[in-house]
Amino acid sequence: MAGPLARISRQGAGKSFGCGLGRGGERGSSLAELLVALGVSSMLLLGVFASSQQLRHAARAADNLHQLEERARFVLDLLRADIRLAGFWGLHADRQAVRRGSGATVRCGRADATGWALRLTHPAAAADDAWNLPCPPFRNRRQPGADVLEIRRASLATSGADARSVQILSSRREAVIFSAAAPPTLEGSTELRDLRVHAWYVAAASSRSSQVPSLRRKTLIGGRLLRDEEILTDIEDLQIRLAVDSNLDGAADRVVDPAVPLSADERVVAVRFWLLLRSEAPETGYKDPRAYAYANRPPRIFNDGRRRLLVAGSEVVANAL
Repeated sequence: MAGPLARISRQGAGKSFGCGLGRGGERGSSLAELLVALGVSSMLLLGVFASSQQLRHAARAADNLHQLEERARFVLDLLRADIRLAGFWGLHADRQAVRRGSGATVRCGRADATGWALRLTHPAAAADDAWNLPCPPFRNRRQPGADVLEIRRASLATSGADARSVQILSSRREAVIFSAAAPPTLEGSTELRDLRVHAWYVAAASSRSSQVPSLRRKTLIGGRLLRDEEILTDIEDLQIRLAVDSNLDGAADRVVDPAVPLSADERVVAVRFWLLLRSEAPETGYKDPRAYAYANRPPRIFNDGRRRLLVAGSEVVANAL
């Protein structure tokens, strides 16, 4: 009996095992199902990739706009502060009472820039698409069409006598521009300050590249020299308008281009300016639909993939009389 029972048991175990591995358990995915699954996964991955690209482009655009606005605020603050102080000579602001003393000379490179720098009767002036300085712009390349803003004033802080610098000694009645080891003598209480002379302009080149424009400034420094300073790169244009007081009542009577000549009695009481900034690098797929028209510039359209920001500002010449 042991033999038949053992055979029956083995047959039953084999049948149970066979049922567990039936055709339904052995069945896998078909080729069509695999292809469908791969297609769906690819579509999902493409969607995720497209979304990440859009997010990356949006973040890049927001970052560029933020940088443009920050740079614009920086430059606007510098320009406004300089314009506001034009014609400040210390204890008074009467340009007719400022005279030139001994030793007051200025050089720009190898050229004598004294006549240009010490035009004290023009504390705020401008050149319309022209270059009036006796020395060249940065790398001898001025941005075509851009204006030049000239500011002449005294420093905010008082200083000690310095024979290497051009200085201004002022009293309540007069002021004298000089450069010597000891200041001249004036009646009454006096203040001694350094002379500040600035020429704001846009160069076609910059420290980054010969193809990157920059806002620059010729500034009078120690040694009686005009030094060229880079203020900000990727500034493409500077345009100027001058508000002029013709009857000396302290109010602007007309607004003129810098090319319009002024009479000896007219005074600049405010300056209007425009700056065109661009992003440092182009954005993939970005197209600027705007036509930029401002000041006396004809409309211009740019197709280089860079974002641009046009800002305008006005500032009163606080010391205009």
